[in-house]
Amino acid sequence: MRTLQKLTQRFCLGALAALTFGSALAADPGVTNEKLVLGAVIPLSGPPSIIGKAIATTLKVWEQDVNSRGGIGGRKVDIRIEDDGYVPQRSVQSLKKLIDVDQVFGLIAVSGSSQLVAMLPIIDEQKIPAINHIAVNSAHFNPPHKTLFNIGATYCQAVSASMKHLVTTQKLQGSKFALIFQEDDYGTDVKCGYDLALKELGLKSVIEVPYKRGAKDFSAEVLSVQRAGATFVLTGGIITETAAMLKEIAKNQMQAVRLAVYPSHLNAVLALAGPAADGMYIADFVPPVTDTQTQGIGKITALTYKYFSANEVKAMHRYSLTAYVGAQLLESALNACAKNLTRACVVEKLEQTKNFTSDGIMAPLTFGPKIRQSGTRPILLKANASAGKFERASEFLSSK
Repeated sequence: MRTLQKLTQRFCLGALAALTFGSALAADPGVTNEKLVLGAVIPLSGPPSIIGKAIATTLKVWEQDVNSRGGIGGRKVDIRIEDDGYVPQRSVQSLKKLIDVDQVFGLIAVSGSSQLVAMLPIIDEQKIPAINHIAVNSAHFNPPHKTLFNIGATYCQAVSASMKHLVTTQKLQGSKFALIFQEDDYGTDVKCGYDLALKELGLKSVIEVPYKRGAKDFSAEVLSVQRAGATFVLTGGIITETAAMLKEIAKNQMQAVRLAVYPSHLNAVLALAGPAADGMYIADFVPPVTDTQTQGIGKITALTYKYFSANEVKAMHRYSLTAYVGAQLLESALNACAKNLTRACVVEKLEQTKNFTSDGIMAPLTFGPKIRQSGTRPILLKANASAGKFERASEFLSSK
């Protein structure tokens, strides 16, 4: 009898252990009763590090803030950040490390346009919830990727809507339009917006000048648009390229309206271009970080002061704002699934998002079964070089 009892006890203990082990195996990676591990792949080295470092600070601010409020269902959030140097091959390596070594539950930031395209096969295969708030390309959502949620306008959408608004409100229909654009997927998307705006306005382009990625001297390109008689120039550069174009335009004493794309919405551009940046317009989908009238900007600024120093606050820029909105969006879905925290649940809750507000940082966000991009309504900004800041030149515009 005793032998039978011992065998029964051993069987029950073994069955319990098997059930416990089976539950552990069934749980999604990166989530326990005490902790939730999230990952980010962003550029922390090279010229694009000005973007990645501000994002990293904001993600850490959000991490500390959410943990001070009890975490996600009592779980402390732990963000693991990998540097991809803005190189697609490194993006893939970084993502594999986050999955295989760090065992992340989801992704709260996913680098740039081409970098995300390179990571998408793995994200799709692993069914990892991912928030993209850095650079949105139509390839990211057309066709929709089940677990990837993109916030913000594509370059094409931002340029098109902002350019149409600028031309119609400033009565610039008689201008001679020119474009300087980068020969890659970024430049193609910028040109898309330029072409679309002119087509819908019934206007013509006088010249379109491409340049190679990494170019530093734009004297030939600017001279070409000047000789074409351009009085409206879309400067399709990023940071240093835009500054170089603006300085060359000023040097040639060109009297032209200048419109740039949202990667140029950084104080670094103002510092590099100096007075040549004054009056430049920016097509973006978030207000200037100095816009203290926007409640959401005031909130993230106060939190950054709370957890970091004045230097980090000074280094904040537009990508700090997009990162914060992305973190808030993911937090909303995580909390909705806190009692049953699975990747599938989080994706489902993100998909059901309706009119998610960010206290004015972006237009409301809405997703759906086949909708994986939102927050596309742009806002037009203008550079005030003497004050060293950007200012609103419109409210949020229609993206159509």
